[in-house]
Amino acid sequence: MKRGDILIVIILTAVVLAGGYLYFFHRSTQGTIVVEVDGKTTNTFPLFQEGRDEIIDVRGVNGTTKVQLQDGRVRVIESACPDKICVGTGWLRSSTGAIVCLPNRVVITIVDYQDKDIDLR
Repeated sequence: MKRGDILIVIILTAVVLAGGYLYFFHRSTQGTIVVEVDGKTTNTFPLFQEGRDEIIDVRGVNGTTKVQLQDGRVRVIESACPDKICVGTGWLRSSTGAIVCLPNRVVITIVDYQDKDIDLR
């Protein structure tokens, strides 16, 4: 390897390590789980609650959607929709995504009020 190749490897390694650090250790602990049905907010929960593992029933347009809340994450475990895409979405842990059940008109997001520059709507 030449000197330039070694320098490129060192720079790439530093970038990967810095990204991993920011992702795993610099996440906000002040998020809020927001549950909307037919465009209206029906429930809000703190994202982080020590030892929480609960299942809530959200009454959608076509039936009930069961939502599991754990410390720092949320997912849909059962829904009244035919295709179950919302169930297959898995865990939501940050404000960069959403769980959406279109037939039942249920939307679950995480709002991180520290991300003031991000417009989710």
